[in-house]
Amino acid sequence: MEPNNIRISRWNEASRQGLLLGLIPAAYLYIGHIQVAIGATGFFSSLIGIILWVAKFVGCIMIMKHVMKKFESAHPSATNSDIFKLGVLMAMFSALFFSVITVADQVYIFPEYYQSVYAMTLQEYAKVWPADKVDELKKLLLDAPKISFVGTFIYCFIYGTILSFILSRNIPSSDPFNNYKIDEQ
Repeated sequence: MEPNNIRISRWNEASRQGLLLGLIPAAYLYIGHIQVAIGATGFFSSLIGIILWVAKFVGCIMIMKHVMKKFESAHPSATNSDIFKLGVLMAMFSALFFSVITVADQVYIFPEYYQSVYAMTLQEYAKVWPADKVDELKKLLLDAPKISFVGTFIYCFIYGTILSFILSRNIPSSDPFNNYKIDEQ
């Protein structure tokens, strides 16, 4: 059984750092909204989007690794399993936070943007689909915020858990030759 101080510290650290990790994709989301609002299009806009996506991706990995190493140095008795659990909790908190931001964005902050996207989608599909299928799509789009919340949460949580698994394998680093002794004859 793990010491209680590691468990409490893990929950505290995971909640704080999970919020930070959730803010990174949220910032990326709103930068995309700003690009749309100012009418940025073309190669330069796409290039900025790609650069920001790479920065978001690499930044999240680096922050998670840094937090795991910081936790390990603060708790020398922490095992790879403790570090993995920290990463999973961070993934859960960041996924929850970003999912809530995504729904708030769709429902309260920029609903007109999403309504225009839904209208364009319906308009395009109405050209090629029968009317009953378009009606089904309309019903589905009414649940778009719920679907977005669940999908975003699952995607972010799975991504964070896989990343935690990969990073925690080497934190704390283990030396397989640590207890090796040369027999002196």
